[in-house]
Amino acid sequence: DIKDLFFISVHHKKNMKERRCLTSNCFYSLLLSLMFLLCALRGALSFTPRPRPSSSSFFLISQSTTFLQQKSKTVMSLATPSSSLSEDSHVETILFVECGFGSDAHGQDPTKAAVRACRNAIEFNQIPSISTIVPGGRDEMKLDVLLAVPAKYQSELDLDPIRKCFPYGKIRFQIQDGGMIATNGKVIEEMGDKNEDMVVVCCAVTVGY
Repeated sequence: DIKDLFFISVHHKKNMKERRCLTSNCFYSLLLSLMFLLCALRGALSFTPRPRPSSSSFFLISQSTTFLQQKSKTVMSLATPSSSLSEDSHVETILFVECGFGSDAHGQDPTKAAVRACRNAIEFNQIPSISTIVPGGRDEMKLDVLLAVPAKYQSELDLDPIRKCFPYGKIRFQIQDGGMIATNGKVIEEMGDKNEDMVVVCCAVTVGY
């Protein structure tokens, strides 16, 4: 009898412990569910929808886009005006095209900048067989020299010193608006500065016959 009572007591305590564990697990699960529900409610209450752009905003955006497109077209037309280039082909058979640029940091001399641009385009090339490639030799070679010069300084351009950059060939010069006017940072009167302009000239030399 004592053994039976002892067994019943132990079994009863074991059942009570299992019930407590099950109750505590249910309680923690319920607590976690409540916490998730509170977080979801807080997020829903704090959400504010982004206002849609008004019609005036769309109008301003479209006006700005149109203005930028017009400005870009204006800049492109000023940089390469087709009216300044000849439609006649000076070089019928093109062998190669050389490009260069030059600047005059002090003195605002576009001729000096153009000379440096032409030398930059041609002086790093050496083609010994050009006399045999071109019918008639070097003297029959043709050069089409395109100079992009700031419009402000085109009237001061002297082509004679530029022509001396090319030892042989029949040369045609074409001038168009381009290049660049940058700042040299400081006027130095001893170097001939009249202002702070740094004149930059770009050059393209088409070689052929």
